Amino acid sequence: MTKKKRIIILAAVFVLAVVLCAIYFFAVKPKIPPEPISLSSNNIQTENVKLIAHRGFSAKAPENTEASFVEAGKASFFAAECDIQLSKDNVWVVNHNADIDKMTNGTGKISDMTYDEISKFTVDSGNNLKKHTGQKLITLDKYLEICNEYNMVPQIEVKEGNYTCLEDILTALDKFDGMREKAIIISFDGVILEKLRNLDEDIQLWYLTQKIEDKTLRLAKLNNYTIAFNHKNCNENMVKKAQEQNINLACWTVDSVKTYEYLYGLGIHNFTTNRLTY
Repeated sequence: MTKKKRIIILAAVFVLAVVLCAIYFFAVKPKIPPEPISLSSNNIQTENVKLIAHRGFSAKAPENTEASFVEAGKASFFAAECDIQLSKDNVWVVNHNADIDKMTNGTGKISDMTYDEISKFTVDSGNNLKKHTGQKLITLDKYLEICNEYNMVPQIEVKEGNYTCLEDILTALDKFDGMREKAIIISFDGVILEKLRNLDEDIQLWYLTQKIEDKTLRLAKLNNYTIAFNHKNCNENMVKKAQEQNINLACWTVDSVKTYEYLYGLGIHNFTTNRLTY
């Protein structure tokens, strides 16, 4: 092999390694949110605002972990949002994805594993990982314990396609005095929300959507849902239309002060965020 060929091969290997690293950090592992911003310290109005810690305080600790929810409690968030998936042995596990690959040093679908199997793996991705070593994927029950300890409203996102054991979520809430009455359950999946509404006509349900549309308004009005929409798709006319129908609105995921002030000016007071604090 000539020297020129060796150089070409080494260069190709180097480029491939860079590409694979980029895929790993930007496509496989979740993005780490930027540093927290205190609204009050920047003289920004927060009257009647409800700040919801997205997957816990993910700017301070790995998302959806015990540490992230404790950090949210210490920061006095109104609520801490989590995502739940159902394990093989019907345990609700707190994790955004259907698999454990992105957050832990293990692999596999949560639905194919028991919680004991899942708990053998350790979280290896997220903010301030060195400070929060040894984190595991926790259960819904553990998450609710933390919310109860810090007097935070639990906001639980049931991921799409999880249609069984929904009554177990309500049972878990009932372990804590008054928690079902203040809890918020959210989903992009209308079938899940419909099933939950049939189980409890009074529980707070938020319908997650990319943008507000007329069909979204009809669904929210019919079922007493709050509409939580992507701030990137804000339509002032649709916001006004929802408000005229007394439909409660929320925005996700708002990490910019400029965006916050704009939406607050439209009369929106519910914000899911990775980094904004009171």
